[in-house]
Amino acid sequence: MAEYDPNFKDTSGFMSLFLGLVVVVGMSCLPATIIWIKYFGL
Repeated sequence: MAEYDPNFKDTSGFMSLFLGLVVVVGMSCLPATIIWIKYFGL
């Protein structure tokens, strides 16, 4: 496991971009997930 580094700085902005992409994909999949559960009764 990697150790936590309190002095780590994300200079490239990759983590911000990655987390933003995860949020956008998650929000766009939310209505489809709700419909899926409603129709298939999971």
